[in-house]
Formats: sequence, structure tokens, C-alpha cells
Amino acid sequence: MDTPTLFLLTSLMLVILPIALWVTVGPNLRRRTFVRFWCGGGLVLGLGTCLVGLRGIAPGFVTISMGNALIALGLLIRWQSLRGMANQPPVSWLTLFGLASAGVLAIEWARSTGVIPWPLIAYPILLAMAGIALRYCVLIARTQHSPAAWWLAVSYLLPAVTLAIQLAIFLSRWELPAGAYPAQLAPAIGVTMVFLAVISNFAFLGIMLERKARQQAEEIKQAEREKLLRELSTRLSRLDRLRSLGALTGALAHELTQPLTAILSNAELAEASLKKGGQNAEEQAEQQAELVQGILRNARRGKAIVQRIRQRLQPVDPVLGRVDLFWLSADVIDLMAPLMQAHQVVLVRRMPDTPLFVPGDAIELSQVLVIVLTNAVEACTASATASRRIEIALQADEGRASWSVRDQGPGFSSEALTSAKEALFTTKPGNLGLGLEIATTIVRQHHGTLTLANAPGGGAIVVIDLPLALPADPHGA
Repeated sequence: MDTPTLFLLTSLMLVILPIALWVTVGPNLRRRTFVRFWCGGGLVLGLGTCLVGLRGIAPGFVTISMGNALIALGLLIRWQSLRGMANQPPVSWLTLFGLASAGVLAIEWARSTGVIPWPLIAYPILLAMAGIALRYCVLIARTQHSPAAWWLAVSYLLPAVTLAIQLAIFLSRWELPAGAYPAQLAPAIGVTMVFLAVISNFAFLGIMLERKARQQAEEIKQAEREKLLRELSTRLSRLDRLRSLGALTGALAHELTQPLTAILSNAELAEASLKKGGQNAEEQAEQQAELVQGILRNARRGKAIVQRIRQRLQPVDPVLGRVDLFWLSADVIDLMAPLMQAHQVVLVRRMPDTPLFVPGDAIELSQVLVIVLTNAVEACTASATASRRIEIALQADEGRASWSVRDQGPGFSSEALTSAKEALFTTKPGNLGLGLEIATTIVRQHHGTLTLANAPGGGAIVVIDLPLALPADPHGA
């Protein structure tokens, strides 16, 4: 096979194989930029090699200057593809065409003037392009552990070695031999270009298959990892609920103390009323009915508290309705009245004139106020010098409801300000240290915040901030 036929055959393979590769990879990979660069660069390589194969038939500007410049441009475009596979940004097209144009002018100057043999311009350019491509092939092979990338490096290494040998021959002689193909190793260059056409495209396809296999393996690992994490999360959630069972038992005792105390107080008063004489039957019946209503109300509250605590063992969100904080505050204050009377605590209310609705659970929010008021009563009675006065205020501002309770006790210590909302922290002998932790959890579930602070002038202040409910639809929609 003569040299022109060899180059034309190579050009045909350089055109057909990228087209076949483009069809093989499928529509998903065709959208990848580096796939387009690779196949497009192959077509340009094929066109340049075809022009070289026409040497002796077409003008020298076309077969030598344009042919070698197109081969260099094809290698540059494939360099763009290799940069993409190595996860590096592409070079601007202006730079690529600038380099190709400079190559055309340099080769044409050498060919037309004869100052130096044109292969001494063309071969170093092609050798540099092959060297750059070889460098990126090695980079991909090392960083991505790709055996196919090593074969791609071999496909560039063979023509690079042949060009280097041919360049050394030209440097030793510094003249062009006779004949249309002035390279002594022109057939060898043609053969290595055939290897470049075949091996490089199959190696590129191998890289694509490796990447697809790695992606599928990563997707499988990710799915297994997510499944394992879900199972682990479920187990941890179950273990956390079981671990919290002891704390919830303490919380149950803590929360039921107030309604049970009220029930006991009303029952004792009812018993004393039955034993007490001197009352007419109508007054006695009215008093006993009121005491029975108090017992029933607090019994229902205790039942609701037990249900709420049981729900905390289940992974469900609380059902939020529209709660009027004004009405709820009045109900809790009525519940706390016997305790405040027993400790001679004066309660000052600062309430709005209109209802103040928040999205929430009435029982749980009442628990929060009971906890905060109970702590305030205990703070007022902790010191003989403290003023037994509690102020409860309710106001709305910028879509938020602010519920504050201030006492005249000793206030919070620095340690209590930091840790009072943590479970099992307490400064009171015999206390479980769960009240503020429960209150904080409930407020957080209602998308609010509970803040502790020392009030100016002495005492402590607890502020509960909650989002206001949206206005009710008058049509019930």
C-alpha cells in the first residue's frame, strides 16, 4: 500500500469511527460536552489527514499548510475533551482557532520561502499537541483509576514517538528529500495514525463504559447507604424514645402534680363541707356542685396530660388548632388559684381586650404556663424577703404573640440561665428538673421560643414567643 492510500485510509477511519462512537454512546452521553469535543475533533483530524493524503494532487498550501494545521486543530479540540474528562474548564475557542491560524501561517511561511524546511515547523507543533494529549491521558488514568485511559495514552504515544524520530532526522540533515512525501518515516506515520484512529476511539468508549459502571456502582452504594441510614435513623429514634421513657415517667409525675393537687384540695373542701353543719341544703348543694366541677375539670386535664405524654412516644407531629391565649391564660390562672392563695402570692394580669389566637394545642400550651407559673410561685416563696408578686402579660406585635411571666424572686443564677432548660437540671431539693425542659420542647414544637432572663430591678422573667394564627375564614373554607 502506497503512502497516499495509507493516509486516505487513515482519514476515512478517523471520520467513520467518531461517527460510530457518536451513535453508540446514546442520547444521554451525546449531551456531554467532552463527547461532542471528542467526536468533533476526530472529524477535523480526519479532514486534515485526508488533505495530507492528497499531496502531489492538490496545491501545497492545501495539502501541507492546511492539512497539518487541521490535524493540529483536531488534536486541540480533543484536548478540550480530555480536559473535560479530567474535570478541568475548557479553553476558549478563540484561543484554539488562534493557535490553528498561527500554525497555518507559520507552516505556509516556511513552505513558501524555503528559509527552513516546513517539517521543522509542522512536526514540533504536532508533537506538542500529542504531548499535551498524552499528559491529560495519564492524568485521567491516575486520578480516575482508568485502565482505558492508559490505552488512550498509548494511542497518542505511538505517533508522538514516530514524529520525534522524524524530527531528529530532519534536524540532522536540514533539508527536504525529493518526492511528494518528504518524511522518511511517512509510511510509519501513516500506520501510527491508523493506530491512533482505532485505539483512541475504542479507548474513549472504554472510558465512557468505565464512567457509567462507576456511576451505577455509586448509585447502588448511595441507595444502600440511604437505606442503611433510614434503618439506623429508625432504630436510633426507637432507642431514643425508649431512653426517654424514664424521663417521660418523671415528666408525668411532674405534670400531674398540679391537677392532682387541685383535685385533692377540692375533694378535701367537699368532705369538710359535708361534715360542716349550719348551712342550708341549697347553699351546701351549690358549693358541693362547684367543688365537683373543679374536680372533674382537673381530672380531665390530668387525663389530657397523660394522653399528650403518651403521644410523645409516637413519631407524630402535634395537631395544631386555633388557641385563644387570653382564654387559656384565664383558665390556667383559675387552676393555679388555690396554690397562689396557699402561698399568699398576688397575681397581676396585663391582658389585651380582644382574643389573641395562636396555632397550637391548648392542653400543651396550658402545661407551659402551669410550669412557668409554678416556678414563679416557688421563686416568690423561696426567700422570706422576696415580694410575693407575679405579673403575667400578653401582647401581640408584628405577627407574634408574647407571653411573659415575671416574679419578684431571687432571679436566675448564671448557671441556671445556661442550663435551666436542660433535662434533670435543678436548684431545688427533691425536684426532678424536667419542667422547663418540657416547656421548651412544647414551645419549640409550636414554632416558638422560650427565653429566660433576669428582670431589671430584680426577679426573673420568662418570655414565651409564639407565631399568631392566620385570621379565620368567615366562610369556613
